[in-house]
Amino acid sequence: MRHNVVILFFATLLFSCGQNEIKQKEFELKEKELVLKEKDTNNLKTVPVTVVPDLSYKSHTLCTFTVSLPSNFKVQPMYDDKSSDYCDYSVNTKDGFEIIQLHSLLSSRFEFSSIKELYEAALSKSELNISYKAQKGNWFVISGIKKENGNTVYWKRVSGNSFISDLHIEYPKSRESEIAPYIAAISSSFTSK
Repeated sequence: MRHNVVILFFATLLFSCGQNEIKQKEFELKEKELVLKEKDTNNLKTVPVTVVPDLSYKSHTLCTFTVSLPSNFKVQPMYDDKSSDYCDYSVNTKDGFEIIQLHSLLSSRFEFSSIKELYEAALSKSELNISYKAQKGNWFVISGIKKENGNTVYWKRVSGNSFISDLHIEYPKSRESEIAPYIAAISSSFTSK
């Protein structure tokens, strides 16, 4: 629906301009992107407007963590065995591609005593060309391009009262449009017990 509103807006904008101006403006619709081009005698301006499809989110409370995911993503346990000490889930796109892994483990199983120590250890062992890193409060994020295969990786670790939980997102460039627009919402919703 938002897509149609944006198209209607630009169509109205083009129509409301005088006949001479209409000849100087072009409007193209590309896959998931609307581009308005204004032709000027001196230059060509392109203003991209990214159209993010309306997508509902569903909150999942699984073992020791909570996360909100796009409703068209499927969550499933990674293993059949059950334990009160840990849990592991995978999240697939609607066509079955695994794009997210969720893990949680008792805090006492870690040899480091603070999230800052875990963050520093993760940075020193990282196999990414890191483009973003942050550590605040009870969490850290490390993101970048995996040296091994060129995939984009986004990793958030949250320390709860009793568990440390990981949100690990990995995707190739070809899948970027399926996940990149939703990473901020997914990440901000991720909490650990």
